[in-house]
Amino acid sequence: MTRREMLAVPLAAAAAPRNRFTKGICSVIFPEAMPRTECFTRTKAAGFDAIELAVGTDFPLDISRDDARRMGDAAHKAGVEIATIWVSEPLHKNPLNAAEPAVRARGAEAIRTVIRIATDMNCKALLLYAVRLGNGPRFQYGSQETWDRLSGELRKLAPDAQEAKVLLNPENVWNKFLLSPLEMRAFVDQFHSPWIQTHFDTGNVMQYGYPEDWILTLGPRIKRVHIKDYKLSAGAEQGRFVDLLKGDVNWQAVMRALKTTGYNGPLSPEIGYESGQPDQLKTVSAALDKILAMA
Repeated sequence: MTRREMLAVPLAAAAAPRNRFTKGICSVIFPEAMPRTECFTRTKAAGFDAIELAVGTDFPLDISRDDARRMGDAAHKAGVEIATIWVSEPLHKNPLNAAEPAVRARGAEAIRTVIRIATDMNCKALLLYAVRLGNGPRFQYGSQETWDRLSGELRKLAPDAQEAKVLLNPENVWNKFLLSPLEMRAFVDQFHSPWIQTHFDTGNVMQYGYPEDWILTLGPRIKRVHIKDYKLSAGAEQGRFVDLLKGDVNWQAVMRALKTTGYNGPLSPEIGYESGQPDQLKTVSAALDKILAMA
């Protein structure tokens, strides 16, 4: 090696710092009919290193242990980590704040099943969309009873999560519950468990908050992040989700907040499949690269 080459080594290293985040994607960006093995291959080819899967969309709740392991092996072979499994569909049918104990028990048992699936797929986290206060304009469950019932069920599940070493992460979703970072922080902290934390969505808070504020308030409780953009309305009507970098999310502030809190996990755009956009995956990958460059 020449002197010129030796001097170039540290300069090259300094010019290309290692990214602190894992670049992820959510499986909803793929057609439902596409084989999951192909999804994994395309995920890696587009520059992503992790993927989030969903019960009901990517595999059934009653998937066999052998099939779950095969799916996990296929992701690993493609060079893709299964970062999170969504437990949404079973809990829409059996919410953990239902008045009937039998309904809540079925929801809790579904989570136990997905904990087992996660271990078979070598996945370390579940996203929980576990409750809703109503259905559209129809009010169903109060905030206090929802807090009490959900807390009770998660306390029962904490030992299962601890034994399997799988995180249970409620997400800030549009269910009219836990509408501020202070509420989410208090909800998580009551369990005193490293296995009950939170999954944070940047776009979901824009209608009633600021993602950078949520990140700084929740701090290390955030274990997974959904990347979405949102365009606020100038009037009283609701805004809308838009393509990354086309909305009002302050991405520089978001990335600064994530660095400040020490987050170093997956950042996964949650963007649905658009059949009229053949280059959608590449477009989303390029947009995420621009966001990551702000860190």
